Amino acid sequence: MTMKPLVATLAVALLLSGCASRTEEDTIVLYGRENNSGTYMYFKEHVLNQADFASQVQTLPGTAAVINAVSKDRRSIGYGGIGYVKGVRTVPVKKDADSPAVEPTLQNVVSGSYPISRYLYFYTVHEPEGALRHFAAWVLSDEGQEVCQKVGYYPLPPEWRGRVKSGGARTERKTITVKGSDTMVILGQRWAEHYMAKFPGTVVQVTGGGSGTGIAALINGATDLCQSSRPLDEKERGQIRARFGKDPVEIPVAMDGLAIFVHDSNPLMAISLAELKAIYTGKVRTWRELGSAGR
Repeated sequence: MTMKPLVATLAVALLLSGCASRTEEDTIVLYGRENNSGTYMYFKEHVLNQADFASQVQTLPGTAAVINAVSKDRRSIGYGGIGYVKGVRTVPVKKDADSPAVEPTLQNVVSGSYPISRYLYFYTVHEPEGALRHFAAWVLSDEGQEVCQKVGYYPLPPEWRGRVKSGGARTERKTITVKGSDTMVILGQRWAEHYMAKFPGTVVQVTGGGSGTGIAALINGATDLCQSSRPLDEKERGQIRARFGKDPVEIPVAMDGLAIFVHDSNPLMAISLAELKAIYTGKVRTWRELGSAGR
């Protein structure tokens, strides 16, 4: 181990433990999402490479709950959508040990230089029509994308915003149901509030429960629109084809940097994907071990 990572590792361990012998205080406390979460699935695929999470990971029902837990425990680490960051510190992420540490900023997420950048999606079982089409087109408009940025998520690049056209003036009165991602639920609710204020007569009902819940509702015909923080997998796409005779329609609506959270007092300055995997699979359990995690 080189001197620089050794010093960083010892700094983390000593700050969190208060003394080198207090191994209990040096233990990394892990927080994550429940297994019906798109964020859970994305993290498992892109960080753990489909390895199993360690049994000591404490799963919570939303990114807000993860952040709340991390903000109260200086030994802890968590992950979730960038739009919820408040009261904790985000840690820059390295693709590998030799890569620079990259922060989850708008520029870095849009460029793809942040290693765990992702799209956030709407899904329907057919090309949107009528009020649903008008709502989706408004979300992709400059006005809808401005709402996205105000909430704390990242708007799509302009070249991605023409996926759905409004089809002209909205005349249909309708209730649109939106179910799915807890990562996206606040964003979806803000979109609904602004849309209903501008276009009274259409009611947009947004509920969370996780991307898996929204996808199941879409498959079962129980929602007009699914919000998901991960792409549908082939099994889910096949279930929609089998039931409705057509492929689901995927509409990217925003971007997100999957952020790594630590307590404000934690001096950790960067973390690699290999180190994250080592922590969340249980290979590394204390802060003092972290410097050798990816070797």
